[in-house]
Amino acid sequence: MGRGTYSNAVHRDEVKKATRGGTQSATTGAEEQARLGGGLDPLVNPKGLLHLGPVRMSLPRFELQPSGLWMLTIGMPMAVELLLDTTGSMGDNVDMALGVLPETYAMLAGGDDPVLGRYDTQIANAVFGDVKDLEYSPNKAVLCRSQFEMAGKITQQLTLMVPSRMGCGNGKEDPQYGIFGAAYLTASRINAYGLKTYHFTVSDEPVAPGIDLEWLKRIFGETVLDAVEKNGHPMSAQHLPDTAQAVRDLQMRAHAFFLQVGDRADVTRQWHELYGADHCIMLPDGTGSLHLVEALVIGLTEGVLELSDAKGYLVKHGADRSMAQKIVRAVSGIPLGAQTQADNFTRLPKAGDLFRQKTDLWPLSPDELSELASEGTPKEPETPKINWL
Repeated sequence: MGRGTYSNAVHRDEVKKATRGGTQSATTGAEEQARLGGGLDPLVNPKGLLHLGPVRMSLPRFELQPSGLWMLTIGMPMAVELLLDTTGSMGDNVDMALGVLPETYAMLAGGDDPVLGRYDTQIANAVFGDVKDLEYSPNKAVLCRSQFEMAGKITQQLTLMVPSRMGCGNGKEDPQYGIFGAAYLTASRINAYGLKTYHFTVSDEPVAPGIDLEWLKRIFGETVLDAVEKNGHPMSAQHLPDTAQAVRDLQMRAHAFFLQVGDRADVTRQWHELYGADHCIMLPDGTGSLHLVEALVIGLTEGVLELSDAKGYLVKHGADRSMAQKIVRAVSGIPLGAQTQADNFTRLPKAGDLFRQKTDLWPLSPDELSELASEGTPKEPETPKINWL
C-alpha cells in the first residue's frame, strides 16, 4: 500500500475540479448524477466496491523487502470516521468538511504536533439523511460512506458524497444506519491490539430508535447480514440490534462520541441516554469548530494533550481565545487518557519493523532477525489467527 500521505496541493486541485473553480458546491456533480438515476459512486456507496463489499477496512501499509519480509512503512493504522448530518440546515456540511480538511489532517497527522503522529492515520467520512426524504426524492441517499484513506482520496471521496439537503420535519433523522456500518461493517487492525478507533456522529436532531432489515438491505446490499457475520459479528434477521445496541457495540471498538449542533433539550436527552453524557459534546458554534473539537478530543483521549494545555493548543491552531475556552469547557467531561489504558498502548509495532507476513500481529524480534540472517532465507510462516475485538 506504500507510503502516500495527504497533500494540500492535491486537495486544492481536487476541490478546484469539483467546484469548477469555486462556482458550485463540491458535491454538485455527484448530486446531479444521483438525480439523473446514476446512483452513488462505488467509492462512497455503502454497498462497497464489487471486490470488497460493504466492509470498510483500516489495514497497515507494508513494503516487500528483498529478504522476503514485509516492512511496516509508517506505523500502525488508526481509523477516524466522521458521520455527518446533511439534512435541512446541515446540508452544507460536506463543503464545510472539505474547507477545513487541510487543517483537520494537519492536526491529526501531518502538522508540527499531530495528535495521532505515531500512527498511520486513515480517515473515512460518511453522511446521512432521513429515510422519509426518499418518499419525495427517491434518488437521494440515506447514507454515503467512504473508504478509509490516507491521501488525496480523502478529498476525492468527499466530493462524491450526495448530501440530503432535505428535512421532513418528522422529529428525527436516520444516522443509525451509519452507526450500524461503523459497528459491524468495519475491520480495523488496531482493534486486534486492544486499542480503539475514533468515531464522531454530528447532528442537531434525535435518531430513530430502530434498525430496519429492509433498509439495511437497501443501503448495504441484500447480503448485508452475511457480510456482518464474515466480519465477526453473527446476526440474524430475527434478532437485529436496535440503535442503542449498535451504539454499545460501536463503543466496544471505538472511542465514539456524539457532537451536538444546537442546544435542544430533547436531542441532548436522547443522545446522552445512547452514548453516555461523557461521550456527548455540545459544539459551541455548530460545525464551525468541528475540526478543532475532533482533534482536541482525540489528543485528550490519546494522552498527548492535557486539559491545562488545551486552550493554548486551540489558539495555536486558529481559534480565538474566547472560542478556545468554550471548546475546552465543552470537552472537559470526556474520559481523559482512555486510550492509554489499553494493555498494548506502548507496545504497538513501529515504522520499520519487519514481519513474516502482512497478517502477522507482531514483528520479528531481534533474535528472530539474527536467526534468519544466519540462515539466509526467512522461514515459512504459520498463518496466524487474529482475534478482532
